[in-house]
Amino acid sequence: MHMRAHFFTFVLAACLSMFIGAPAHAKVRIDLTTPGAAQLPIATPDFFGANPEEARYAADLASVISNNFANSTPFKVVKKSAYLQTPAQLNQQGPVFPDWRGINADALLTGSVALTGDGQLKVEYRLYDTQSEQQLVGRRYTVDTRFWRHIAHRISDDIYQELTGEPGYFATRIVHIGETKGIEKGKGTMKKLCVMDQDSANYQCLTDGSSLVLSPRFNPNLQKIIYMSYANGLPRLYFLDMPTGQQTIIGDFEGLNSTPRFNAKGTKVAMTLTQGHEGNPEIYEMDMGSRTLKRLTYHRGIDTSPSYSPEGDKIVFNSDRGGQPALYTMNTDGSNVTRLTYGDGRYYAPAWSPRGDLIAFVKELRGVFHIGVIDPQGGEERLLTDSYMDDSPTWAPNGRVLVFSRQKSRSDISRLYTIDLTGYNLRELPTPTNATDPAWSPLIK
Repeated sequence: MHMRAHFFTFVLAACLSMFIGAPAHAKVRIDLTTPGAAQLPIATPDFFGANPEEARYAADLASVISNNFANSTPFKVVKKSAYLQTPAQLNQQGPVFPDWRGINADALLTGSVALTGDGQLKVEYRLYDTQSEQQLVGRRYTVDTRFWRHIAHRISDDIYQELTGEPGYFATRIVHIGETKGIEKGKGTMKKLCVMDQDSANYQCLTDGSSLVLSPRFNPNLQKIIYMSYANGLPRLYFLDMPTGQQTIIGDFEGLNSTPRFNAKGTKVAMTLTQGHEGNPEIYEMDMGSRTLKRLTYHRGIDTSPSYSPEGDKIVFNSDRGGQPALYTMNTDGSNVTRLTYGDGRYYAPAWSPRGDLIAFVKELRGVFHIGVIDPQGGEERLLTDSYMDDSPTWAPNGRVLVFSRQKSRSDISRLYTIDLTGYNLRELPTPTNATDPAWSPLIK
């Protein structure tokens, strides 16, 4: 398997962050708990740059931030054509708050960019409440110019947390399987391990398609991926350190290896294996330190797709032991197996939210596929989507957004989509090829 080490350069340069103004108590606030709550109008003018090169960085930074907010349910970005102050005026005299209130902007983001002689980028921003005319937060970042886009995502996360009280999800990546048909005769379809920023930028494929790859999952605390590959014709579990490109075989088991998923601490992996029980899929747990295996399920039915609770004390999984595929929970030692779903239809691919409050799943009902969520006690089920084929839901690290794959009706086209857990804001994530089996990274610091 061909690995491209130069693709694993992440934001490892020094990044200085400091407050540049005393934060005030926020009067503008976003309520994330109420479905359909009013969006917060925010103005995102270009940052100020004193010369053409700095102005280019300034405009690009503001564009990424504005795009993040435009694609996020809690925000409504005020159109730039309505702005009455230029970046230069904002930099020289500060905000004229009545002008911003006049265009119904409750929050205002301003900033400036300066280049240093050693190739560093100094980015300063301030967030204002236009109603109270107070600064809510302000910071200064210094970073290598190569990482300007990451700083834009970091600023977006700063503002998201300031206005919602919860962590953002913009400085993240999404790993997935990129699928393309071979350009050489007889090569057929190639499946590559690919990764991109959550806004589809910085798209990179980490394998060359010479070996089948499946089921990538991020470690919830590190920029490391576990996935299955058929390199050399054998199914094995691999562990990939993205910053260094180092790859390690962590599982070389008899039979099928599939659906690996870390616990919240990244110390254990639950997976599906068929070894030693006549090809019947069962759930196992591997300790990442000792690499020892422990079998958790013992049933003639198919048990698969395990996902840990954030506390690490329970696992939700898919099983047909009751006659048709449904969701079950159990303790992490395999005890207390309890059926979770009893509704009509077939349930697959559960994923426990990082917040612990919901479990996402796929439901097939009368030929239509849905992404849905249910509480861990099975008390309330909500379907968020419906499609010819929706699959593989996975959570953003703040537990507020889901990414999943969708195959379009009567075609071989598969793409990635995101949706807010309330069922609002369905959006396609552009990819150059078909894309399936996504997994969201933790926040990149």
